[in-house]
This record gives sequence, structure tokens and C-alpha cells, in this order.
Amino acid sequence: MADVKTDRSVLSFVRGIQPFARPYLWKYAVGLSFGLLVQFGVILGPYFIRRAIDAIGSGNGGYVYWAMGLIGLWAVIAVLSWAQRRLSIVASREIEYEIRRALFHKLVHLDFYFHARERVGDLMNKLNTDLGAVRDLLGPGLNMGWRIAWFLVMAAVAMFLVNATLAAWMLVAVPPVFFVMRYLLSLIHRRYRAAQEVFDKISTFAQENFSGIRVVKGFAIEDRETARFQELNRQYIARSLALARVEGPLHAMMSLLMGAAAVLVLWLGGGMVVREQMTLGEFVQFNTYLLQLSWPLLGLGWVMGLWQRGMTSWVRLNELFQAEPRIADGPQTDFSIRSYAPEVRFEDVRLELGGREVLSGLTLTIPAGRTLGITGRTGSGKTMLARLIPRILEPTGGRILVGGHPIERVPLAVLRGRMAGVQQEPFLFSETIAENIAFGLPELDMERVVWAAKLAGVHDDIMAFPDGYQTLLGERGVTLSGGQRQRVALARALAKKPDILILDDAMSAVDTETEARILSGLREVLGRQTTVLISHRVSTLAHADWIVVLDSGRIIEEGTHEQLLAAGGHYAELERMQRLEAEVG
Repeated sequence: MADVKTDRSVLSFVRGIQPFARPYLWKYAVGLSFGLLVQFGVILGPYFIRRAIDAIGSGNGGYVYWAMGLIGLWAVIAVLSWAQRRLSIVASREIEYEIRRALFHKLVHLDFYFHARERVGDLMNKLNTDLGAVRDLLGPGLNMGWRIAWFLVMAAVAMFLVNATLAAWMLVAVPPVFFVMRYLLSLIHRRYRAAQEVFDKISTFAQENFSGIRVVKGFAIEDRETARFQELNRQYIARSLALARVEGPLHAMMSLLMGAAAVLVLWLGGGMVVREQMTLGEFVQFNTYLLQLSWPLLGLGWVMGLWQRGMTSWVRLNELFQAEPRIADGPQTDFSIRSYAPEVRFEDVRLELGGREVLSGLTLTIPAGRTLGITGRTGSGKTMLARLIPRILEPTGGRILVGGHPIERVPLAVLRGRMAGVQQEPFLFSETIAENIAFGLPELDMERVVWAAKLAGVHDDIMAFPDGYQTLLGERGVTLSGGQRQRVALARALAKKPDILILDDAMSAVDTETEARILSGLREVLGRQTTVLISHRVSTLAHADWIVVLDSGRIIEEGTHEQLLAAGGHYAELERMQRLEAEVG
């Protein structure tokens, strides 16, 4: 993400947030207008107090009216404050919802290349902690910031109108305070981002350990992982304390400023009252403004902290919004293509990943309705070849055609909408078994779900559970065995009734007898479906119409099962070894 340009300016933030905030601007407009009226009312309050005190001093009974007016004024202020807060906080929550929805939409549409370099914990932290900081900026940050800004302006004007000399003395402290605050806020920005980066690591570490809890327990390394987690926690505490050491002086500086101002007003203002240069009511009015300033000045540090946190978090969120997928529909896409024949052709295809050539000079045709078997040693490029078909990866050279169309011309939704795949380590969601199988369907169709489960040979296993298809799975399907997870994932793919089915060692945890029964059923039921069958088992590959053997990204053998056995090459050797293992076993 380091190469993504970011801009921390307020203008950039406003431009970025505008699409999400536009529907709720009226709430901000009304709420902030109420806030302006509230601050005007707060400024009027000391004037009422002054008139009441001067009326008492002159023996005028009019102080009662001023006192009653003050009560009414504060009642209006209370109602307007409640309305402003309600409008702004509700608007910030609604904007948070819009941003979270847009972020999720963005993330699920980014490609394999993006997700291969990003960690789930980092993304979750941005979706929660960083988005929360932006919400706080748009809610209490904007609400209080607006009120404080207007109050400071109005209070300064009112204080000058009461006594320009005292007000001028108050302004002497403004320039040094401004520069100190600017320096401290820049530190807050840097240290908050540093703390968030460590929190990203904590989120990722916890997520990976919880997801891989079987591995952690299997290796009996709970204490080691706990120690590593504690070290990350110590780093986060250190970064957080470094942030607090900056925010603390900011609040202390405001408190010190208010204390010094109070002493100055008592000294200078008291002398003016004694010399009759200002009335007691004016002195009380001025001093009340000063007391009222204590909350905005102390709150200003808090608000600026919210703004710095929110702006820093928006930079991190904006990096996600600015990320662009390498694989996407573009100018070359022909949106008139709504379907295609399930034939796949590779023409001199090359693929490089991380500077290493994974596939080289691959030329291959998978006719419609036929099954292609792929085998080869680990790292030979089998899975990478399979990922090229749904455009999870993009070839470095050569071209791929589906149904006679260059693959990049077929809209991604059309291309992938007619495909389904199952991996060796399938991912199941923390939902019911039925919902997992129906995941690729527009809606839950139990008839289709049961049909697919029977075809995948997992129906009887499901019915053995007390809740059957309504059995709730643990995270990643942890409550199922490896073979059951693979067959549920296969049922999910079959329920979609795809034209192209990609099985990447998808039945490695299933016994050979069950696997043979499933593969025979697939051919009988699905008819013209095109299948890519990746496996190390010769018994599995024997069901394929054509088989290719890969080594270092190249095809070293190809033919039917019988032809390859007769050739006496790598495939025949693989069959001989597996036959001996079966005999010995």
C-alpha cells in the first residue's frame, strides 16, 4: 500500500467523504444551525447576568425580569443542544454505515493480487477501529468543533465589547499557544498511526491463531504463541503511552492557560472596578466569559485529538478506496457476451509470480463437455493453471480463450457465473450446512441442496447429525472432518450446476471408493459439463478423457489414461508406486 498516494489535507478529506455524506447534509445543516444559535444564547447569558447585577446595585427591581429571561434562555439552549447533538450523531452513524458498506463492496471486488499481500487482521482493524475514529470525527468531533469555534469567535467579540483592554491582554497568549498546539497535533498524527499499525499486527495475530487453533494445540505451542501475543501487546502499550504523553501536555497547557488568564483578569479587572473604570456587572460578565472559555479551550485539545485520529484513520481507509484491481472489466470487455460454450483453450500461455516463471509455453485445449486431468509433482503449476481459467490470475504471456472468446473480453460476472471450483482446503462459513451448500444460489433451495449433497456423497453424513442440514458449523467448518468439509464444498459447487467445474485435489481426504462413486455420478448427471480434475491419485485421473502431466510449469506428458500407462513415463511410474502402496497397505 506504500505506493498509493495519500493526502491528509482537510480538503482531501472533504472530497473523499462527500459521496457518503451528501444524503445527510441537511441534518448537518440543521444541526449546525442549531449549534450556532446555542452558542449565541450562551454568549447572551452573561449579558443577562450583568444587567441583573447592575439592576440590583442601582436598587432597580428589574433584576427579576432579567433572571426570568436567563432561565428561559437556558431552557431554549438545552432544547437546541439536544436537537443538534441528535442530528449530528445520527448523521455520523448513517455515514459510518455507508462507508462500511462501500468498503466491504470494494474489498470483495478487489482481486487475488490485493488479498495475497493484505492480512485479514489489518483489514478488520480498518473496518472497525479506523472507521470508528472517522465516525467520532464526523459526530462529536464536528459537533463540538463547530460549537467551540463559534463560541471562541463570539466570546472574543463580546469580551472586546465589554472591555477592550482586558480582551487585548487575553489575546497575547494566542500566538504561542497556536504554534505549540500545531506541533503537538503533528506528533499526535504520527504516534496515532504508529499505534494503529501495531494494533493491525495484534488483530492479524489473534485472527490467525484462532483460525489455526488446531495447529497451535497440535504442536503444543500455546505458551509460545501467548508470549508472542504479549510482546505485541507491550509494543502497542508503548505506542499508546507515547501518544498519551503528547495528548496529556495538550490538555495541561489549556488548563495552565485558563489559570493564568483568571489571575490576570482578577488583577487587572479588579483594579478597574475599584477605580470605577468598569461596573461590577461588567466585571462579572467578562469573568463569566472567561469561565465559559475554560470548557471550550480544554475541549479544544480533545476535539483536535479526535480530528487527528479521524484524519489519520481516513488516510488508511482511503488507501483501500484508492486500491485498484489488476484484473477487472475494462475497455476490452465485450458486455454483449452473455454466455459462452464451455470450451477452454490455452495458447502458449506463460505465468510469472514473484519474478519466478510458474507456467511456460502452455498450449492446451479442454473441449466442451470433456474432463481434463492434471497431475504433477508439488510446485509444478497445477493450481496456478486452474486459477487462470476464472481469471483469478492473469497470464504474463500468450492468451486464453473460453468458448472462442479471448478471456479478457468476457465480463467477469459472466465468466465466473458459469464456473465453480473446489480446493483441497475448502473454506466453509459459520452458517448451517444448508446455507453453505446454497451459498452460490440466488436463494436457499432445499431441493437443490439435497440433490447436490447426494451427488457429492455427503447426504448420509449430514442426516447423521441431530439437526441435519440445519447443523450450524463452527468457523471454517471446524466441526466437520476433512472429508466431510471437502464433500460439502463439492456439493456447494454442484448446486450451482456450473458449465465448467474445477476440482483442485478436491477429494484428497475422501477414500478412493467414495471418490470413484462421486466421479461416476458427476459424469452421468451433469452431462455436458466441462471438468478440470487436478489430483495426485491415478485412480482419480483415470476418470478423465485427457490427462496432462506438468513439471516446472511445462507439459511433459499428455494423453489418455491407457496411452500414458503404455508410454511408461512419469504417469506410469506414479501409477506403479500407488499400486504398490495399496498392495503393501
